Amino acid sequence: MDGLLQVALDFVWASAGLALVAFSLGLILGELKIVNVAQGDLMMVGAYCMYSMRALPFALALLITAVFGLLLGLVLERGILRWVYDKGFIATLLATWGIGIVLEQVAAVLFTVSQKGIDSPLAGQITVGALSYPTYRLAVICGIVLLLGALLLLVYRTSLGLRLRASIDNVEMAAVMGISPQRTFAMVFAVATALAVLAGALIAPTLAITPTLGLSFLAPAFFAVLIAKPGSLAGPVVGAVAVELTFTLLQARLNVTLAESILFGLLALFIALKPQGISWTWKTAGRKT
Repeated sequence: MDGLLQVALDFVWASAGLALVAFSLGLILGELKIVNVAQGDLMMVGAYCMYSMRALPFALALLITAVFGLLLGLVLERGILRWVYDKGFIATLLATWGIGIVLEQVAAVLFTVSQKGIDSPLAGQITVGALSYPTYRLAVICGIVLLLGALLLLVYRTSLGLRLRASIDNVEMAAVMGISPQRTFAMVFAVATALAVLAGALIAPTLAITPTLGLSFLAPAFFAVLIAKPGSLAGPVVGAVAVELTFTLLQARLNVTLAESILFGLLALFIALKPQGISWTWKTAGRKT
């Protein structure tokens, strides 16, 4: 029983972090119609921000990191991506790929490639029977669940969310109705960047921090987005849980490497058999700013 509880808690922990990244990817893919392959590197930025401010109170460092993520997203969107929206899929893909490489190289120059780490702000453990589980992980799980719940309520229960969903469904019609595409794109990318940076900041105390930290999250997060209904902002969260559940079940029987190989093979097969809604040919008219 304790073993099953351990597996269940590890599954929830991994699902929470992946869901936050997948939600941020879903925002960008749904609104801007671009594939942001730098999203994992933005997680790495968040982890290094926390490492840089490890002398500050954790909550203050987390707040500063989230604000920095918003500003970084605005700079990247206004300074780079706005110029390639109308250039097609390959141009936006290469632009985000280049952003990711630059972020990795900057991190390597500033911090070297050696592993870094920070102490957990909550050092205790919660004991259930014979099982002890880190308090910090449980606190982060609760925090991410509350954050995603608040974001989904914002998206589906407010006028701001209605304008966002209208822009995702048809940006040209939304523009006719008075919703500025330029402001919406900048806002969405900034928020999505902040969420990715925040995800990296939250998991920083639980793993080794390196310039390639976020790459292991990128492929599962993309699959979580792709197996969901296109344009759905709740879909990537459900997709993240499905991806992590599949991996947990495989890992219970197989080693990590083989489990990951089979996982990605199954996900690729699923997308091949259920390709409806997965399209890289969105209209880009109206995105030039």
